[in-house]
Amino acid sequence: MFRFEESENREPKILIIPMVDVMLFLIAFYVLITGSVLPGMNVKTNPPETSKSERIHLKKKVITVSIKADGTVYLGNKRVSLSLLKERLKSEKEKNPSLTVAINSDRDASVQMLVSVMDAVEGAGIRSIGLVTKVKR
Repeated sequence: MFRFEESENREPKILIIPMVDVMLFLIAFYVLITGSVLPGMNVKTNPPETSKSERIHLKKKVITVSIKADGTVYLGNKRVSLSLLKERLKSEKEKNPSLTVAINSDRDASVQMLVSVMDAVEGAGIRSIGLVTKVKR
């Protein structure tokens, strides 16, 4: 008959490596999701200030069009011309009829460029437009 020796009572150990793995996964997940949920917000602008603002409800698909102070236009993170902007928005509108466009314009961008972008958005058949602002403090 075999007999096993009773081992000493060992104290429980906390394993750090699985916790580090989970934390690295959470950080990677956060970075990837932030980039896809807020497309176009990586284009740095200085938006105009307002005393009151409303949030865009994310139930609808939102595409960001950014206008920098020098007049360059970005759809998401890619630089586009006004004619190409209109074409791409038309194709997105066909895929998603309830599309909303958020215009992230720099406060120093010309009003004419803002109106031209709004014309391109309307020309693509999109009626839901929002302007990105920051609240005065």
